[in-house]
Amino acid sequence: MTPRLSPGFARMAGRGSLYIALALQALGALFFVGDLWSEILGLRTAPIPYEWQEIIQLLASLGLVIGLVVSGLYLRRSQRRVVELNRQVDVASGNFSQHLQELFAQWDLSESEMSVAVYAMKGFSNGEIAALRGTSASTVKSQMNAVYRKSGFTSRGQLISCLVEELFEGVALPGETVERARVQMSLAAR
Repeated sequence: MTPRLSPGFARMAGRGSLYIALALQALGALFFVGDLWSEILGLRTAPIPYEWQEIIQLLASLGLVIGLVVSGLYLRRSQRRVVELNRQVDVASGNFSQHLQELFAQWDLSESEMSVAVYAMKGFSNGEIAALRGTSASTVKSQMNAVYRKSGFTSRGQLISCLVEELFEGVALPGETVERARVQMSLAAR
């Protein structure tokens, strides 16, 4: 069993690695700039042995590359987090229908399947949906089966639960942090 890090510890470790990467980049840049200016200004009184110079340049270059890679990974993770936060803001600010359209597009639902799914989420029976759409109940039933197949759910209750969870994703209960709520939701999804 793999030990799981708490979200707070993982966030702190992520920040720590970013600071280490920045420090490595700063040291590497300081070496190269200092070396250049000490030669230009003639400040170096005793030359550094060639072997030492090569080792120091190699370590400084390695520090710059490591810093670049870690910074890039941190930037990519931050961009993903911004996308997720924007999605949550859209949902919270009333753009839930836009979020539903994106979810339906991921499931590759047709227009009629989307319509039937929305009516089902509102609590209408197949017969009521058929009357509202001017189709037969068997057509609605086959469209609902297509929605279940494409979404990966097996019942109307699961479909509605998924959409309610999407609406409340990241909402913490009293005495609970948002990070803990997300971890519990991800564990429940397994």
